[in-house]
Amino acid sequence: MSAIATLLDRVDSSRPLLPQMETVLREDIDWRAETAKHVASLSDPDLVRLARHDGETPDVDPRVLTVAEREGVGLVRINLFSRKRFLEFWRRGTLSPHYHRRSFATHIVKGSYQHLRFDNAGSQDAPQLTCTSREVLQEGSGYGIEWQDYHFVMLPADATVTINAHLPPAVPAKVTEPPPSAGTLARLRDDILAALAAEPALPA
Repeated sequence: MSAIATLLDRVDSSRPLLPQMETVLREDIDWRAETAKHVASLSDPDLVRLARHDGETPDVDPRVLTVAEREGVGLVRINLFSRKRFLEFWRRGTLSPHYHRRSFATHIVKGSYQHLRFDNAGSQDAPQLTCTSREVLQEGSGYGIEWQDYHFVMLPADATVTINAHLPPAVPAKVTEPPPSAGTLARLRDDILAALAAEPALPA
């Protein structure tokens, strides 16, 4: 059984995701190699089929590729971070603290970044945020985020790769964007494979 399938086997929507994911990640699995093997196995039609869960959002970092799904259980996604993209979008003002529609857990397969968490004294869509923690997360570390929690990833080391287990969405999408094109997805797959094959970048 593949490591990605094992991850989905262990996801239980009635329990917090991070302890479940940590149990899987403590197993004797080379997550960098297993992630690369799984991503390389995805054909262009596979990428297009899985991308129906994703709208194309060109002005954010990371780039996101859905690599596995299980109906009623959740998704597995790979995030690819770029220091250059982050700095470009940061200067444009398109990056900010945010929440996600899905609760998820993340494991850093390669690289590092700064991770900020926030308390919200306002509403979900009119937040009043106070930063409660800021830490540098390195390869091998991870965390869980409930869908309504605000967080922010800053200053990733270039070519940082994470693997993420997502529960089904808790709320509907506010804006439905078209999915990425087949060419965009294929380039992202190849960029993830190149990042996983490269030497580690400078820390965040």
